[in-house]
Amino acid sequence: YMGWVMRTSVTVPKGTTLDNGEVLKVDLTGCPAGFALTALQQVISFVVFCIFFASVYFTPYRYTPKKLNSAFEVFCVIIFGCVFALNIALNNFSLGYISIAVNLI
Repeated sequence: YMGWVMRTSVTVPKGTTLDNGEVLKVDLTGCPAGFALTALQQVISFVVFCIFFASVYFTPYRYTPKKLNSAFEVFCVIIFGCVFALNIALNNFSLGYISIAVNLI
């Protein structure tokens, strides 16, 4: 599944003549910008949270997550996480349908 989601796309196909007259011998591929930016944002957010968590751990302002007391609360957290991830995935997927001219604004 993740191989399909994070697949590399052919950005410039082989056989394309460049401005300097050279012809590409192989496809130029890359990760779609929406996926790369989202992944980078998620990693940076996680690192910043870990730094925050570690820096306030030994202070009176310690962050303590609420304990989930029932199966319904666990179910709600799991559903919220799945819906949040699905929202991000669908937003990134929809970027493929926006023209480059609109995407560069």
